[in-house]
Amino acid sequence: MKLPWYVISKGSLLHHLPLIGKSTAQSLGPIILIPDNIYRDLKSEKPNPRHIALLIHEETHRKRQKKIGYLKFAYKYLFDSKFRFQEELLAVKEAMRYLKSMKIAFDFEKKAKFLSSYVYLWPVSKEYAEKELHKVWDEI
Repeated sequence: MKLPWYVISKGSLLHHLPLIGKSTAQSLGPIILIPDNIYRDLKSEKPNPRHIALLIHEETHRKRQKKIGYLKFAYKYLFDSKFRFQEELLAVKEAMRYLKSMKIAFDFEKKAKFLSSYVYLWPVSKEYAEKELHKVWDEI
């Protein structure tokens, strides 16, 4: 699959940084950073649909940052837990839409645990996150 110029592999250097290590992707301003193994898969002829869903998720963040303004988005994302959770739900919804269209199951418990963790600065409880994820899935 051909990737846009702004989708970049983290390579091995960024894998050692806390919170943005080798298991997560980030949209930072106009750039999307993807773990190297996922980046290589996305560039393959038949990428894993879950990796495509991850790219859709990050692309949603990228578009929202551009719309809201990079600095304003970053400030609100860091300091407003409600905003942070809502932005994650918006991005997850777009990824879910793709997964559902491909008839791929969504792991609600795993995603809820992740969304309610230190990675997102504990914005909500796991139970609340899971309830909201089910609502979003049912809306699609």
